[in-house]
Amino acid sequence: MAAAAVAAAAVVVVVVADVDYKPPPLWLGNLLAFGVLCCLALAWFSFQTHQAQQAFLEDSASHARMLADAVSLHARGAVLGHQVTDAMLIGFLSNSARFIDYLDRVEPFRDQELTAFAAEAGLSAIRVIRPDSVNQGPPDWNPGASLNCDHLQRLLSLPDIQELAFGAPRQGRAGCVLVSMDSRPVDELRNAIGLARALEAAATLPGVIRAKITGNLAENTIESVHQDVPEVAIRQRANGVRVVETRTRLGDAELVVDLDAGPLARTEERLWREFAGFAFILASTGGLGAWLLYRYQRAHLEQLRAYEHRLSQQREDAALGQTAAAIAHEIRNPLNAMAMGLQRLQIEADELSSEHRRLVAVVLEAVGRSNRSVSGLLDYARLYQPCQQPVALDALVDDLLTLYAGRLQKAGIELRRHLALHDEISGDPDLLRQVVDNLLRNALEAQPEGGWLELRLQPVAAGLELTLTNPGFLLPPEEAPRLLEPWVTTKPGGAGLGLAISRRIVAAHGGRLTIATPQPGQLELRLFLPRR
Repeated sequence: MAAAAVAAAAVVVVVVADVDYKPPPLWLGNLLAFGVLCCLALAWFSFQTHQAQQAFLEDSASHARMLADAVSLHARGAVLGHQVTDAMLIGFLSNSARFIDYLDRVEPFRDQELTAFAAEAGLSAIRVIRPDSVNQGPPDWNPGASLNCDHLQRLLSLPDIQELAFGAPRQGRAGCVLVSMDSRPVDELRNAIGLARALEAAATLPGVIRAKITGNLAENTIESVHQDVPEVAIRQRANGVRVVETRTRLGDAELVVDLDAGPLARTEERLWREFAGFAFILASTGGLGAWLLYRYQRAHLEQLRAYEHRLSQQREDAALGQTAAAIAHEIRNPLNAMAMGLQRLQIEADELSSEHRRLVAVVLEAVGRSNRSVSGLLDYARLYQPCQQPVALDALVDDLLTLYAGRLQKAGIELRRHLALHDEISGDPDLLRQVVDNLLRNALEAQPEGGWLELRLQPVAAGLELTLTNPGFLLPPEEAPRLLEPWVTTKPGGAGLGLAISRRIVAAHGGRLTIATPQPGQLELRLFLPRR
């Protein structure tokens, strides 16, 4: 058996030795290796291009969803504004008609007297219809034959003469009193808060080419919030421009937004241009090129992630600021107009009763509160960039406590300070003063019946920590951290933006603002700021 095995082995060796075996050329192996590497690089860059496209489409969908939320909110506000405006107009015209009816019962009006009264009361015309006579001022006022006592207790639009009319029956006798006013200011107000203006503002945002509503956006469907993810697709327009078309449901209507696809095209072009360079280096330098390509890809990916992160953050901040500015612009104009009208009504309307004056004052205060909320929204949307300089935090707190000393003493609040620490940090003194002032004001407003406030400044790792502790916290302990979120407040008239703005200012300094409840009913705020 052993001899047979040796003989078989010898035969195999002879056969192998007789075969003319030639290994493949080295260049072919290198070419195959380079070809495989180039194919892998091509596949990788194709994947990157696809990922960039998907990220762009997801960002476009998020942008469209934000615009849809803004348009839906504006539409609801427009409907509410129209309802409030109509209610105020009906109240004003109804009161005017009843007052004219009362004076006419005392002594019937003549046409000249009605003309003078209409000019003094800010009305366009007055018509008193009696069973036996009709008086009106001005005498040449002609709203049409259809305006008579058949149209009472509702607001009538007279588009031919740009007026609004209202009719009220006479008290205790037959007939009615018709009054009218100029409708142009009301039409301007409705146009200012209308949906068309919101779409115009949306179309001016960076990256937005067109925004429109298709279908019927009825009032009964405005309240339905869209839940579906917006439909996103890349389209080629007739002029050859690539756009990203997004479609979002708004009740029975659809919001169509065309976004600029130029950044996506530039990203794809840049990626493929880089691939061509990488492939050339890989094919010409072999292994060294592959190694350099690997190193470059690693660095490029990190740079791309950092760039996308910065771009996403800047886009979010810019979108928030622009949306807040657009909404504030659209809201402040009618608020200012309402405030000026109410102030003028307070000053010039001598015939108003004390109850009506109190109502005007309440509405004027509500307008002011809304204006302050808009200002708080703009402050929250700001991009804070601290002007760094040495700041003595203990001195800054002492200065503010000097301003608050009288108010604290008047409110019966005992001040406990532990600020014996002379150290400096780097920060913006004005912004930090705003933060500390807001914390002190919150502590003061939380204790209307008196209490105490403890301030402690102490060094911690890599910085300083200012702690404010006070009683008067009425919420459950787990609700305390939510006070740092926007629109969360415990004050009846507060907007809930003070602590949120303070947290953004502290974050811009590289610090942090936290809330805790060391004991039931107590609130502790910790403000950490790094040293220089």
